[in-house]
Amino acid sequence: MDKEKIEELKNRRKKLQEEVRLKEIRGRVKSQIAHLEKLGQAFTVYYEFENINWIYENVQLRTRDGYRGVHGDFQIDVDDSILQDNFRLGEEEIDSNKFRNHFTSLIPDDKSLVVCYEGGDPELEISVKAFLDSPSTYFSRPETWIITTDKTWIIEYIWDQGVIRFIQLQESTPSLIKKIIIEYE
Repeated sequence: MDKEKIEELKNRRKKLQEEVRLKEIRGRVKSQIAHLEKLGQAFTVYYEFENINWIYENVQLRTRDGYRGVHGDFQIDVDDSILQDNFRLGEEEIDSNKFRNHFTSLIPDDKSLVVCYEGGDPELEISVKAFLDSPSTYFSRPETWIITTDKTWIIEYIWDQGVIRFIQLQESTPSLIKKIIIEYE
């Protein structure tokens, strides 16, 4: 075989390997994608973790409260103790109008959101409407960060603490605005 043919075959193989890798990664958010397709909602899948990397690089983080492990689970570094706007919701109320009202009182319908998961799952850019149709679908991992595409809000779900925190960003400085405490049965 000549060098051109060998190079072409190498490139094809590399492209096929990349397609397989992306398909496997996409499978990690299969249920969320199925939900979006069922709704007929547009979405974008990001495979390079640019939004979660942006959070790591631009927002002050701390080791998650109560975490004693070694691999570093993080949360946004804001003072929870001074917050007056705490609400309690039952786990089943995450998909309710009660949650939607709390959400839309802070984040308007015209925003786009990027759902980021700790642990290497691809990021999904979705509409507020798609998210609010079934928030529990997107809060399906122990650590979930949902960031507005304009990077003015982060909704942080910390499963083991049972909290959803609404954090406003002003020049990458986080301010905790609202905290929802989830009551598990």
